[in-house]
Amino acid sequence: MKKLILSFALIATLTSCRTSLHRGGYNQINQTQTVLTSNNFNVLGSFKGTATVKITTGNITNKEGIISQAKTKLLENAKAAGVELIGSRSLVNVSIDIIETKKRINATMSAEIIEFK
Repeated sequence: MKKLILSFALIATLTSCRTSLHRGGYNQINQTQTVLTSNNFNVLGSFKGTATVKITTGNITNKEGIISQAKTKLLENAKAAGVELIGSRSLVNVSIDIIETKKRINATMSAEIIEFK
C-alpha cells in the first residue's frame, strides 16, 4: 500500500507542472543601420503591442503571424496617440518577447518611434 501511494505521489509530482517558455529578442530588425551620434532626430514616444493566441490540440500553426499581429497593435497604439509611421519616421530599439504556456502564446513588441529632422 505504501508503495502504491508513493508511486502515485511521484507520478503526480512529475506530471502536474509545466514551465512556461520565454523567448525574447532585442536587435535590429531593419537592414539599414542608423548612426545616432548627432542630435538630428526627435523621439516621438515609446509604444507597445501585444497579441495572444490560444493553442488548440493538434494545431501547430498558432505561432504563425503572432509577431506581425503584435507589430500591428503597436502601430495602432501609436496612431491612437497621434504618431504615425510616415515620412522620415522609424522604429528603433525594437524588443520582442514571446511567452508560451501550455494553453496560449503571448507576443509583445515594444519600440520607440523617432523622426529625423
